Amino acid sequence: MFSAQLENGSWFNQTCWPPLESSEFQVTMVAALAVATAPGWLAELDDDGLQEQVDKLKEYLQQTDPLNDYGRISLLWAATRIPDLLTDVQKQEVIDMIWSHQRADGGWSIRTFAKPEDWGKGNRAERLRTEPDFDNPPSDGHMTGLAVLVLRDAGMAVGDPRIQAAVNWLKTNQRESGRWWTRSLNNDSYHFIAFSSTGYALLALAKCDAL
Repeated sequence: MFSAQLENGSWFNQTCWPPLESSEFQVTMVAALAVATAPGWLAELDDDGLQEQVDKLKEYLQQTDPLNDYGRISLLWAATRIPDLLTDVQKQEVIDMIWSHQRADGGWSIRTFAKPEDWGKGNRAERLRTEPDFDNPPSDGHMTGLAVLVLRDAGMAVGDPRIQAAVNWLKTNQRESGRWWTRSLNNDSYHFIAFSSTGYALLALAKCDAL
């Protein structure tokens, strides 16, 4: 992975398929999760060159402003594994931001976490703005699952009523196919985001002892 790292500490990524393939910031966050999650790798690192690259990764995430609130929740997720990425004040600011997006039904909608122009290169903005529910988008599995698992990793108690409302949303919005639905940000031909929706929903339920 580090053989492909760019000089500024990030990794190249297409901006073509938001949210997961949407920016260098997003893919660098995923790299940070990998570094911190690989069993024993970071603690046992004794290669000065690799350590310098890890430091550059952290500096990039600390010094680069996320493009939107989706980037901010991603950064908090990485910071739950690499604590010094954010200060306690910064972590609390992101946590407060996540709560501010929670919908009345207990879920979250990915469409409230960025302006249409801020997804990828912004070339989907016109289509997104024509969606019938643009002004009041429904909760979805991707964002609800991600919000819950990040909040739990950040230390929010499973008994928090807001977490329980989200768990209830997840339990009552699984489709008969087994998946949790999220409408694609990219087109209406394929909704590949339903895969991450289902993965995040299962992780969220597991972190709340609710499988």
